[in-house]
Amino acid sequence: MRQIMVPLLFFTAISPVAMIATEAGNPARTSRNQIVRVVTVTQAELQRESSDLLEETLGRLNEAATFKPDIACLPELFSNRPPEPVPGPVTERLSAWAHEHSSYVVFGLKTRQGDKVYNTAVLIDRNGQVCGEYSKIHPTEGEMAEGTTPGRADLPLFKADFGMIGIQICFDVNWWDTWKLLKQRGAKIVFFPSAYPAARQLSALALMNQYYIVSSAMRGSSKIYDITGEVLSSSGNYQQWAGAVLPLGKRLFEIDFHVKKVREIQQKYGSKVEVVWLHDDDWFTLASLDPDLTVEDLISEFGLTPLNDYRVRATAAIDKARAGAGDPAGAAK
Repeated sequence: MRQIMVPLLFFTAISPVAMIATEAGNPARTSRNQIVRVVTVTQAELQRESSDLLEETLGRLNEAATFKPDIACLPELFSNRPPEPVPGPVTERLSAWAHEHSSYVVFGLKTRQGDKVYNTAVLIDRNGQVCGEYSKIHPTEGEMAEGTTPGRADLPLFKADFGMIGIQICFDVNWWDTWKLLKQRGAKIVFFPSAYPAARQLSALALMNQYYIVSSAMRGSSKIYDITGEVLSSSGNYQQWAGAVLPLGKRLFEIDFHVKKVREIQQKYGSKVEVVWLHDDDWFTLASLDPDLTVEDLISEFGLTPLNDYRVRATAAIDKARAGAGDPAGAAK
């Protein structure tokens, strides 16, 4: 990832995490419970052959602006233009859009750095400043034959004013350990500019990592996935963009030891919380819709155990019981 100089109010060196700055006059949000408005655009039915798709795609993005997004996503190589530097003509157009709508924007672009060409996702902040780039770590063999260079393997993570985000591009979807690493480093949303929807893969990855995924595809539907892998919103025949409101603190729980506690939460907090029962899985999700109430507050107040923590606790109990039974095999893997 290339170092990009932007005016900073703060910068924290947490390698390999890229920290997005906030300029004076547009301070980072101070809400304890971040709720983010996200939009994504599809290029379905646009003709790519020898066509410059910048203006047509921006037309769809302008339609999506009615949703008042905090962040928007466009597809891989969306402009269909030859490689260009960053900043460059396409970046300047998207910077103007981001500044006008006070929204972050992620978009795919073929970029040139010296004599090398990359398949890149550029990230622009609410002020229209280029604040990060991710170059596709896993280009296809066909891309490399045409001159695309793989991006650096040190996976970047970006901090927006609402939380940490990751980016993956198209063929990257097949390397699941990279997506797991984004989770371990704190990503709340992963954006996926792509040539195709990758619907089955993204649904599985969202659930396995319990974060939101926002896809933006050249063809087919662009979708927003819940932490459970369910589709929250999708583009289609009647609207070429999708939008969703994402409470970033949402967590996934097993029903064990929790049903009575959830009833108590609903009784006390009512419309301030959202509980979704996944009846056939013995799971539920819990989200706060109140900017001053976090799910972590509820976990502490009611003694809840999120699913991943419950698995750790249950594994320890199983291993202890196994050891007590004299099982020479040791802990279960």
